[in-house]
Amino acid sequence: MPRLPPFPRGIHRGGLRRSRHRCRRAGSEDQRLSREKTVSGIAPDPRLRAAAGFVRQGAVFADIGTDHAYLPLFLLEEGRIARAVCTDINEGPLASARAHAAMTHYIDNMTFRLADGAACLADEGVTDVAICGMGGELIADILSRAPFLETEGIRLILQPMTRHSAVRRYLAAHGFRVVGEAFPRSEGKRYVVLAAEFAGGSYALTPIEEELGALTEEKLADPAFLDYAAARRTTLEKIVRGKRLGGESSREEEALLSQFKELLR
Repeated sequence: MPRLPPFPRGIHRGGLRRSRHRCRRAGSEDQRLSREKTVSGIAPDPRLRAAAGFVRQGAVFADIGTDHAYLPLFLLEEGRIARAVCTDINEGPLASARAHAAMTHYIDNMTFRLADGAACLADEGVTDVAICGMGGELIADILSRAPFLETEGIRLILQPMTRHSAVRRYLAAHGFRVVGEAFPRSEGKRYVVLAAEFAGGSYALTPIEEELGALTEEKLADPAFLDYAAARRTTLEKIVRGKRLGGESSREEEALLSQFKELLR
């Protein structure tokens, strides 16, 4: 049997390790997160915490591309979900997920499926579905191959690593409304986590909304969102420079970049 990687900080045999953490920098977001960890007694990765925060109480939860099943194990430990269905396209990560679950007393509440995407979940009665840590275009492709997700009452929790706009475009084109957003920071980088539910009826997004979503007053007053938007602007600037060096047209990107600069001035 291949050697398993260690559990992430916060998970151990039988459940999740509970511990206290010191604040690293006074007044920083890391300090705020550390205080939250101390209050809850659990120290998950910030991205995992953000995704978990959108899962509804009592959910039948599905984790697509579960890898080592860290997210469903965390949710079971918290008492947030009734049961979990863990899927992965590769046997190796799925075997690791089973092995990690077997180290806890939650395995009886978990099902494991070797599958490509979410289509295999149509008969599982899932209510909340997470697709985290993948490229945005891949997430959109997975959603497109699971039409049963276009059902009222099912919530999607999505955390794209790249091509964030591809996810927002797909949601808008297929009648999903974004009902929650978070912008966690992990290892010095900002990420976005989206919660979406099917409502029917497609809607249009402007180019900057494809990148950042609806620009509400609440978001524009959120330092985490502004930090995320600044990081997206930096990425866009790199794309513009690359296209210029390659002799390609960057007209669309430059127009979008102007909107970013106006937003963040």
